[in-house]
Amino acid sequence: MKLEGLLCSKLQCQFSFVSLRKLWKVLRLLLCVVLSVQVFQYCKKMVPDVPFEKDINICRKRFAWRSPILGRFEPDWKPFLTSRELFWQSYTPAKRQLNDLLRFHVLPFGLNGSVLLAFHTLQLLPQQEMPESIERLQCRRCIVVGNSYSIRGRGFGAMIDSHNIVIRLNNAPVKEHKEDVGERTSIRLFFPESALPNPLDNNDNETLMVLIPFKSLDFIWVREMLLKTENQTVEGFWRKPPSEWKWNASRLRILHPYITYQATYELLQLEKKCKKYSTTGIIALNLALHICHELSIVGFGYPDRHDNTTPVHYYDTEHLSQEVFVTHNLTAEQAWLMKMRERGMISDLMHPSAWSWGP
Repeated sequence: MKLEGLLCSKLQCQFSFVSLRKLWKVLRLLLCVVLSVQVFQYCKKMVPDVPFEKDINICRKRFAWRSPILGRFEPDWKPFLTSRELFWQSYTPAKRQLNDLLRFHVLPFGLNGSVLLAFHTLQLLPQQEMPESIERLQCRRCIVVGNSYSIRGRGFGAMIDSHNIVIRLNNAPVKEHKEDVGERTSIRLFFPESALPNPLDNNDNETLMVLIPFKSLDFIWVREMLLKTENQTVEGFWRKPPSEWKWNASRLRILHPYITYQATYELLQLEKKCKKYSTTGIIALNLALHICHELSIVGFGYPDRHDNTTPVHYYDTEHLSQEVFVTHNLTAEQAWLMKMRERGMISDLMHPSAWSWGP
């Protein structure tokens, strides 16, 4: 019995040893696979999106410490309006606040009275979210190019084009001014009165056109342009918009009214009773603060309100109109931009600027 027990114990040990060796080989193989996947993912993250990108981690850190100061909604909130969100019911405080904003405010801060128009317009857009070409960027280095005359003759074109994302405003042309303002356009914010009749003249095929809705007519205009209807609306615009607007609907988005609301009342802290709202430049900057990790500006600012000789824009001879002071608060915008620059949240390529109404 003792001999048989000894033999059984020896056989059991051999079997256990063989099993352990096989198990170790399997574990070693799994470990190699896991390590290989981790190394691949790490290398993929470290591959720069553009040649000048050096340190993605620094980029992420800057974005992380900026967010708490500006305040953000829940992670699944997006800066573009979607069909689903128009009828979005939620009991979380953040989403309920967004719902109330859309329901009880009229444009440009909400969709009270314009929900159906917005919904029917969104049905014409095959895509409503952020494009994958922007979403997949590991480090979004953005620049918002203002239309100030101060950028003219400065030769910032190549520096502007070196950014991941170039954001432009309204109908600002680039073709004849590329040495100063560059020629790449990733995102262009506009409204019907500021739309370019032929967008391809001063945009790329992949440019994302983002409509800032200020009134219900803006949705009607977009629908007429996309559907190419015969009976086109012309009444109710402060300036006649293009009667034809050839653009791919898949590269069109509608800005969420909260971006305009936040830019006006939370960033600039304007009083609601004054009935003023932020300029397109500040709205574009707020959009960039939501989607970009690093943010630069160039071409912001206005001539002195008493200056009747210096043009407002780099592309025309128009002078500063007194109407701008009725609609906007340029002093508040200057103060906010200076504060953002001093805190390191925004860098200005033209610092220091001699413009009295700009950064």
